[in-house]
Amino acid sequence: MNSFRRFFFRITHANPERKANRSLLKRAKSGHVESYLVLVANYIDLPMVYFGTSTHEDFHLRHARVEQVFIALWQHLPFAERLSDFEYMLASALLENTPKSGGISSPEALVIKLRLLAPKNRLALIAYEFENWPLHWVALLLRIRAHSLHSLLSEARCELCGISWESLAKEERECLETISAAMDKSPNIRTNKSLSRRVASYPRVSQIKALWLELRPELVEVRHRYLLETAKREQVLGNILQAVKIAPMNQPPFVDRVVNTVHFARHAKIKVS
Repeated sequence: MNSFRRFFFRITHANPERKANRSLLKRAKSGHVESYLVLVANYIDLPMVYFGTSTHEDFHLRHARVEQVFIALWQHLPFAERLSDFEYMLASALLENTPKSGGISSPEALVIKLRLLAPKNRLALIAYEFENWPLHWVALLLRIRAHSLHSLLSEARCELCGISWESLAKEERECLETISAAMDKSPNIRTNKSLSRRVASYPRVSQIKALWLELRPELVEVRHRYLLETAKREQVLGNILQAVKIAPMNQPPFVDRVVNTVHFARHAKIKVS
């Protein structure tokens, strides 16, 4: 029954972009490097922005780190049974290789606040708010439930607004998480009226909500700062293509493949220099 539900959800929630990425992954697993390069092009913005908002460092180092991540993912590609497995390996690689040095310095306070976020909170925020991934995709990316994701997003928003998550009462946190869940759904007049009455009871929640709406245009500017220009994008993708042409794939043992068809648990950690 659970398998049927997952299959039904996959069919009903798939969009053309995701279907195309699944096809690219399937061909790439067979050794088709050009398909892998197109797949990488569809995901490269996420690690670029994540690493850029993690620490202050020379952009050459950031580009090299992103290249190494995708080269390593190519070698581990046979372990991925589903597109969400590939995305989870990407997320794990980003979290595992978050720069520990370089500092948080920046002329902009918002960038510093982003760099002070916990790595998982920052990754969730970037995938959801910066890259506009649907909630379900982000939850799969991090392998967490929707409630836990809304908690991460709410905490990140608070910190970016200059209000400590730890300073909030349990009721205020729950209210913010409810607002986060409501933002992801279609507007419902009855639900919105009830939520408005609830928010009115917590002045700081109203303040955070207002501050967050003001911050969103600034976050768009931050995102574009770390995206690759056309020439540099082509150079990074070209470097990845040349590397994967000669990089061997690591074939998983038969038992690992069987386990991963049910639950993606057999995969190696990706470490880059």
